[in-house]
Amino acid sequence: MSSTSEKQLLQLGLDRVKSNVGPVFFYDVSQLSESSNDGGARSTQFRTDLKRFLGLQKEIPPFPLVNTSGRFDFLPDVKHQVNRNKIDICQPNHDVIRKVLMEKAKLASTWIRDYFLQSDEVFVSSRDHFELILESWMHDPCSLK
Repeated sequence: MSSTSEKQLLQLGLDRVKSNVGPVFFYDVSQLSESSNDGGARSTQFRTDLKRFLGLQKEIPPFPLVNTSGRFDFLPDVKHQVNRNKIDICQPNHDVIRKVLMEKAKLASTWIRDYFLQSDEVFVSSRDHFELILESWMHDPCSLK
């Protein structure tokens, strides 16, 4: 993190910190259970890349898709609180916060693609697809509705 343009993307104004973290396997949570149009090939590739990165001998089984939606609906107080606090971020009354979130998403997407992924210490699975995921952060999902 040495260039002015990189620091501007992070908006923190911090100086570089030396770290001995080591190699990083970076992924988007959506990659854990991808199996749509490619017949599961991307999910298989992800698990193979993770296995190789970790130096494992055994195959990594598919990650389970866990849906916790409604899991505690049998508790009336919990269900009521969830429903009371639930929002539709695409509603006009949330435009201000959505704008802030989109600004942060765009900055993060740009920094990750232009700087973080350029490190020899950062590994991703299916790089082209991963960059498409990051590119999707540049677009307000509410405008797709």
